[in-house]
Amino acid sequence: MVFCWLTRDGALDILGRVCDYLWMTEITTSSAADQLGVSQRQVQRLIASGELPASRTAGDAWVVDALTLNALARDRPSRGRPWTPAVAWAALWQLSGLHPDWLDRRSASRLSERLTKLGGEGVLHACRRRAAVHRYRVSDSFVDELNTAVVLTGTSAMDAGVFGMSRDATRVDGYCDETALADLAVRFHLAEDHRGNATLRVAPMRALPIGDRDEMPLAVVAADLAESIEARERSAGLRVLGNLLP
Repeated sequence: MVFCWLTRDGALDILGRVCDYLWMTEITTSSAADQLGVSQRQVQRLIASGELPASRTAGDAWVVDALTLNALARDRPSRGRPWTPAVAWAALWQLSGLHPDWLDRRSASRLSERLTKLGGEGVLHACRRRAAVHRYRVSDSFVDELNTAVVLTGTSAMDAGVFGMSRDATRVDGYCDETALADLAVRFHLAEDHRGNATLRVAPMRALPIGDRDEMPLAVVAADLAESIEARERSAGLRVLGNLLP
């Protein structure tokens, strides 16, 4: 057995390095672009869509969440453009066994053919423009009420028999429109927080028929869950999404 003795200064230096590493949770957009292999303009688009959580520094520069960036860099396919929101939602509707009324018959048939050539990761990439994602911190006392004000998805709509996990009652994950988002932010005193317990998603398709739903269709729930930075949730979402493919 070999013992290595450190001086006090040496020990403090190592401790400082470890702390710096543990607290390095945000990086610049330039570094993010290098890690993703894209331009800084594309990183700004990811920030604007809510796909890549970010905040501004005291010097008014954007920094992005390193944990989410690492997951995005690891799982982001390198080829193929994402589909338009209308096509993305039609794909998830079809995978859920529903008919997308906003697509004509020919387009729906072609979409079905395209889905046969994709795996779960491919669908996730193709449908990534389906919604803008906003993350907040909400008081635990408002969680239940906020859950009734949105169309549930992801962690808030998991069925244990399907996903192998029960829904998380401590978090909110749901869809609403842009007007409702502003009202909910005021009503429930939502504070922007990219690691918060409330994820609210706004779909750019006004014709999307979700107004009378309590929960999103299964493929939507799976896709939203598959974008989680939690490995177990992501795995469950991808598994279900893959099982729904023809």
